[in-house]
Amino acid sequence: MGEFRIVPYERERHGDGPWRVVARVFAEYGFPFSEAEYDADLLWPERFYPEGWFLVAEGPSGEVVGCVGLTDEGAGEFELHRLYVLAEARGQGLGEALTRRVIALARAAGARRLVLFSDIAFEGAHRLYERCGFRRNRFRYAPDPWRSREWGFVLDFDEEGC
Repeated sequence: MGEFRIVPYERERHGDGPWRVVARVFAEYGFPFSEAEYDADLLWPERFYPEGWFLVAEGPSGEVVGCVGLTDEGAGEFELHRLYVLAEARGQGLGEALTRRVIALARAAGARRLVLFSDIAFEGAHRLYERCGFRRNRFRYAPDPWRSREWGFVLDFDEEGC
Protein backbone atom coordinates (compact mmCIF):
# COMPACT_ATOMS: atom_id res chain seq x y z
CA MET A 1 0.00 0.00 0.00
CA GLY A 2 3.01 2.23 -0.27
CA GLU A 3 3.04 5.49 1.68
CA PHE A 4 -0.72 5.62 2.22
CA ARG A 5 -2.49 5.64 5.58
CA ILE A 6 -6.11 4.79 6.28
CA VAL A 7 -7.58 6.82 9.13
CA PRO A 8 -11.01 7.87 10.40
CA TYR A 9 -12.23 11.11 8.83
CA GLU A 10 -11.57 14.26 10.88
CA ARG A 11 -13.21 17.55 9.85
CA GLU A 12 -10.24 19.73 10.90
CA ARG A 13 -7.75 17.59 9.04
CA HIS A 14 -9.61 16.36 5.97
CA GLY A 15 -12.24 19.06 5.32
CA ASP A 16 -13.93 18.55 1.95
CA GLY A 17 -11.28 16.05 0.81
CA PRO A 18 -13.78 13.18 0.29
CA TRP A 19 -16.04 15.39 -1.84
CA ARG A 20 -13.05 16.43 -3.95
CA VAL A 21 -12.01 12.79 -4.45
CA VAL A 22 -15.46 11.79 -5.68
CA ALA A 23 -15.74 14.87 -7.90
CA ARG A 24 -12.42 13.98 -9.58
CA VAL A 25 -13.40 10.33 -10.09
CA PHE A 26 -16.76 11.36 -11.57
CA ALA A 27 -14.97 13.79 -13.93
CA GLU A 28 -12.63 10.97 -14.98
CA TYR A 29 -15.64 8.86 -16.00
CA GLY A 30 -17.57 11.77 -17.53
CA PHE A 31 -20.32 11.56 -14.89
CA PRO A 32 -22.21 14.65 -13.77
CA PHE A 33 -21.41 15.75 -10.24
CA SER A 34 -22.22 18.87 -8.32
CA GLU A 35 -22.78 19.89 -4.76
CA ALA A 36 -26.28 18.57 -4.01
CA GLU A 37 -28.27 17.25 -1.10
CA TYR A 38 -27.66 13.69 -2.33
CA ASP A 39 -23.92 14.19 -1.82
CA ALA A 40 -24.07 15.97 1.56
CA ASP A 41 -22.53 12.91 3.23
CA LEU A 42 -19.30 13.66 1.36
CA LEU A 43 -19.18 17.25 2.58
CA TRP A 44 -20.21 16.38 6.15
CA PRO A 45 -19.27 12.74 6.86
CA GLU A 46 -19.45 13.32 10.61
CA ARG A 47 -23.19 14.03 10.28
CA PHE A 48 -24.00 10.93 8.22
CA TYR A 49 -21.72 8.19 9.53
CA PRO A 50 -21.17 7.00 13.10
CA GLU A 51 -17.84 8.02 14.59
CA GLY A 52 -15.01 6.06 13.01
CA TRP A 53 -17.21 4.67 10.22
CA PHE A 54 -16.07 7.04 7.49
CA LEU A 55 -12.47 6.43 6.54
CA VAL A 56 -10.09 8.33 4.33
CA ALA A 57 -6.88 7.26 2.70
CA GLU A 58 -4.15 9.85 3.06
CA GLY A 59 -1.29 10.24 0.64
CA PRO A 60 2.31 10.95 1.67
CA SER A 61 1.58 14.64 2.38
CA GLY A 62 -1.66 13.96 4.26
CA GLU A 63 -3.88 14.73 1.25
CA VAL A 64 -7.10 12.71 0.87
CA VAL A 65 -6.72 10.24 -2.01
CA GLY A 66 -9.56 7.84 -1.19
CA CYS A 67 -12.57 7.27 1.04
CA VAL A 68 -15.19 4.78 2.17
CA GLY A 69 -18.11 4.76 4.61
CA LEU A 70 -20.26 2.29 6.52
CA THR A 71 -23.83 2.50 7.84
CA ASP A 72 -26.00 0.18 9.93
CA GLU A 73 -29.23 -0.38 8.00
CA GLY A 74 -30.84 -2.44 10.78
CA ALA A 75 -31.64 -6.11 11.30
CA GLY A 76 -27.97 -7.08 10.92
CA GLU A 77 -27.56 -5.49 7.49
CA PHE A 78 -24.83 -2.91 6.94
CA GLU A 79 -23.99 -0.94 3.81
CA LEU A 80 -20.63 0.06 2.34
CA HIS A 81 -20.78 3.54 0.80
CA ARG A 82 -18.55 5.84 -1.22
CA LEU A 83 -15.53 3.69 -2.02
CA TYR A 84 -13.48 5.97 -4.26
CA VAL A 85 -9.75 6.20 -4.92
CA LEU A 86 -8.04 8.79 -7.11
CA ALA A 87 -6.59 7.43 -10.36
CA GLU A 88 -3.01 8.20 -9.32
CA ALA A 89 -3.42 6.16 -6.12
CA ARG A 90 -5.01 3.09 -7.73
CA GLY A 91 -3.25 -0.18 -8.38
CA GLN A 92 -1.47 -0.22 -5.03
CA GLY A 93 -4.01 -2.16 -2.96
CA LEU A 94 -5.61 0.93 -1.45
CA GLY A 95 -9.17 0.15 -2.59
CA GLU A 96 -8.89 -3.37 -1.23
CA ALA A 97 -7.45 -2.11 2.07
CA LEU A 98 -10.35 0.36 2.45
CA THR A 99 -12.87 -2.39 1.62
CA ARG A 100 -11.34 -4.85 4.07
CA ARG A 101 -11.39 -2.19 6.82
CA VAL A 102 -15.13 -1.71 6.28
CA ILE A 103 -15.68 -5.49 6.30
CA ALA A 104 -13.84 -5.66 9.64
CA LEU A 105 -15.87 -2.73 11.06
CA ALA A 106 -19.14 -4.36 9.99
CA ARG A 107 -18.14 -7.73 11.40
CA ALA A 108 -17.10 -6.15 14.73
CA ALA A 109 -20.49 -4.39 14.89
CA GLY A 110 -22.33 -7.70 14.51
CA ALA A 111 -23.27 -7.59 10.83
CA ARG A 112 -24.98 -10.59 9.29
CA ARG A 113 -24.53 -9.14 5.82
CA LEU A 114 -22.83 -6.25 4.08
CA VAL A 115 -24.33 -4.74 0.93
CA LEU A 116 -23.17 -2.11 -1.54
CA PHE A 117 -24.16 -0.58 -4.86
CA SER A 118 -21.71 0.42 -7.57
CA ASP A 119 -22.18 2.17 -10.92
CA ILE A 120 -22.01 -0.33 -13.77
CA ALA A 121 -19.03 1.57 -15.24
CA PHE A 122 -16.77 0.80 -12.26
CA GLU A 123 -15.69 -2.62 -13.50
CA GLY A 124 -12.37 -2.55 -11.62
CA ALA A 125 -14.24 -1.96 -8.38
CA HIS A 126 -16.56 -4.87 -9.18
CA ARG A 127 -13.57 -7.20 -9.54
CA LEU A 128 -12.25 -5.88 -6.22
CA TYR A 129 -15.56 -6.55 -4.45
CA GLU A 130 -15.66 -10.10 -5.80
CA ARG A 131 -12.06 -10.71 -4.64
CA CYS A 132 -13.16 -9.58 -1.18
CA GLY A 133 -15.99 -12.13 -1.13
CA PHE A 134 -18.98 -10.12 -2.35
CA ARG A 135 -21.33 -11.55 -4.94
CA ARG A 136 -23.32 -9.55 -7.47
CA ASN A 137 -26.98 -9.95 -6.62
CA ARG A 138 -29.12 -7.30 -8.35
CA PHE A 139 -29.43 -4.30 -10.65
CA ARG A 140 -31.07 -0.97 -9.80
CA TYR A 141 -31.44 2.62 -10.84
CA ALA A 142 -29.79 4.62 -8.07
CA PRO A 143 -31.70 7.14 -5.98
CA ASP A 144 -29.26 9.84 -7.12
CA PRO A 145 -30.31 12.85 -9.24
CA TRP A 146 -28.97 11.13 -12.38
CA ARG A 147 -30.70 7.75 -11.91
CA SER A 148 -27.37 5.99 -12.35
CA ARG A 149 -27.38 2.33 -13.29
CA GLU A 150 -25.85 0.22 -10.52
CA TRP A 151 -25.02 -3.33 -9.62
CA GLY A 152 -25.78 -4.47 -6.10
CA PHE A 153 -23.34 -6.69 -4.23
CA VAL A 154 -23.76 -8.63 -1.00
CA LEU A 155 -21.39 -10.31 1.43
CA ASP A 156 -23.09 -12.69 3.85
CA PHE A 157 -21.17 -13.29 7.05
CA ASP A 158 -21.33 -16.90 8.19
CA GLU A 159 -20.04 -18.44 11.39
CA GLU A 160 -16.63 -18.93 9.82
CA GLY A 161 -16.44 -15.38 8.48
CA CYS A 162 -15.49 -14.46 4.93
